[in-house]
Amino acid sequence: MKIDNKARFDALTHRILNELQQGEYAALAYYGENSDFMRFNNCKVRQSGTVLQTELTIKLWKDKKSHTTQLGLSGNFAKDDELVSEALSSARALLPLLPDDPYQAIPDGSSVSEASYKGSLLDSKDIPSRILEPAKGLDFTGLYSQGYLCRAAANSSGARHWFETETFLLDYSAWLPNGRAVKSSFAGREWQDSLYKDKLDSTKKAVAKLDAEEIVLKPGSYRAFICADALVEVTDFFSWYGLGERGLRQGESAFLALQEKREAFSPKFSLTQDFGLGVQPRFNENGELAPERLDLISSGKLVNTIVSSRTAKQYNIEANGATEGEDVRSLAIAAGNLAEADALAALGSGVYVSNFHYLNWSDVQAARITGMTRFSCLWVENGKIVGPIKDMRWDESLYNMLGTKLVDLTKERQLIVDSMTYERREVGGCLLPGILVDGLSFTL
Repeated sequence: MKIDNKARFDALTHRILNELQQGEYAALAYYGENSDFMRFNNCKVRQSGTVLQTELTIKLWKDKKSHTTQLGLSGNFAKDDELVSEALSSARALLPLLPDDPYQAIPDGSSVSEASYKGSLLDSKDIPSRILEPAKGLDFTGLYSQGYLCRAAANSSGARHWFETETFLLDYSAWLPNGRAVKSSFAGREWQDSLYKDKLDSTKKAVAKLDAEEIVLKPGSYRAFICADALVEVTDFFSWYGLGERGLRQGESAFLALQEKREAFSPKFSLTQDFGLGVQPRFNENGELAPERLDLISSGKLVNTIVSSRTAKQYNIEANGATEGEDVRSLAIAAGNLAEADALAALGSGVYVSNFHYLNWSDVQAARITGMTRFSCLWVENGKIVGPIKDMRWDESLYNMLGTKLVDLTKERQLIVDSMTYERREVGGCLLPGILVDGLSFTL
């Protein structure tokens, strides 16, 4: 079955907004996908299929109260209209029972936007051969997904926004019998066999370096090169107790010291919310539009925060199209001057970090995080790889990692798209360099 998502969104928007009663306001968020996927291990297909689904979220406001309903749509117009009718009736019955919200912020923007990023993807029937044949000889394990994604939003003030894209993502590991592995990803909007071959060639070379005796390092501070695949795990911390205005105002953010100029990142470090990456829509769930580009940290200093309309009303400031959770979206870290090909030489002696996992805050007020190395993390001496290290726990303040200890960032940056597939394929991603750090503290 094929669904005309845009026509369906337009019809639902017209239906719901025209049925609003006196004093009611509403916002709609629409999600759709048509995805092919393939799970594989040991370079063999284990599961494959297609996912076609649409969802709708309706937020209804009245008399200082609000209620949100999420619906899974069937694609059958009559059935979906019945679900919408039931959802509105239920919301109207529940609203009088809810407490008043003193900082209720009904979206009043009436902007209109439309963005479409078409892709060039594999034919569904060719996915197994085009993905697995070039990887023969590897214990190749992971998930491949591709297809169409759309997001849309509208509100009763007149805002209408549409975003659609076609992307692919290969999230994989290549394993050795000794239990070590290389983990990486390959993603984009236009599939190219030549680029995929280059990626696999790099993976095969990395796998060969793991078939050596494991090196056990003592706890201590080691010079480290952290590649983009590892750095992406750190980017979550700009949203979690991060750069949201509400968290800063209420003393919950890890970056209070940055805001108060008691701390700073390196002058080499700049961070931007950049929707020009084409991986995520500018609008939020209430149909409010964010700037195409918003500098957050410029040359180590905080210059803007993420502000939702609710926070804006509470503190009488201006919103900038943030989600209600005030997460950083479509994040980009500025490039540096280090050529990726020179990373080992610049590292000298230290740890080449290809992957982090199990990250958490260890001290929020000090912007300090902890995590583990994983997969193909290597010990390097005099610019030459010696062998894999035993997994270690590290613990470091972001003011060190991206501040006083930041030596340089790579000229090359990697677009890493969101790999989450819980409930639905997610949009989103970030553009990241690798970073050279003069001292990462390993504790265990």
